[in-house]
Amino acid sequence: MASWCHIPTKKIEEIAVDYNPVVCEHKKEEDAIEIRFDEVGGARWRTLQQYEMGTFSARIKCPSGNTSGLNSSFYLSSLEGDKSQDEIDFEFLGKDKGIVQTNYYTQGVGSREIIHTLGFDSSTDFHEYEIRWAPAHFIEWLIDGVVVRRVDRSEDEPFPCQPMFLYASVWNASDIDMGRWAGKYIGCDAPYICTYKDVHIPA
Repeated sequence: MASWCHIPTKKIEEIAVDYNPVVCEHKKEEDAIEIRFDEVGGARWRTLQQYEMGTFSARIKCPSGNTSGLNSSFYLSSLEGDKSQDEIDFEFLGKDKGIVQTNYYTQGVGSREIIHTLGFDSSTDFHEYEIRWAPAHFIEWLIDGVVVRRVDRSEDEPFPCQPMFLYASVWNASDIDMGRWAGKYIGCDAPYICTYKDVHIPA
């Protein structure tokens, strides 16, 4: 395992935007990617390739104001829209900027959500969020260098093993669980900006 910990990362150089490129801007000179949510909606960007393991990180500043209903995310997925996807998530729920949810899916099955109290407002400054994924061994989620959750692979439990893209998105999650999950979208402070800086992916 020590050798895995030393697999290098690099800054992301190119992204693909899956929808609404007009509200997603890659500011290469600033090492930043911005997603704007307004009357057009949000956007989703991803890496150009899938990865079989590694460390994925970004310094993220979530949207400010009344963000009820919004979901801002940073996650791995084998393929969006595939109902048998593997996935590993950080999700910021707009109803409360002091929390983040972690979760993971195997073959389309999730329901492994944990809510973490951040101890800060995710919209006031940049904080580092990191996913370490070694499919033969473990998943770790880190915030500002501190492991907040670890799941070790067990022989009798399914585990995310499919190659995955790194994704990020901002979207209106008002319809999930009748608004109880992320809140109901109000939009009084639109446009909302989520900024991802210093994004690192496996080298």
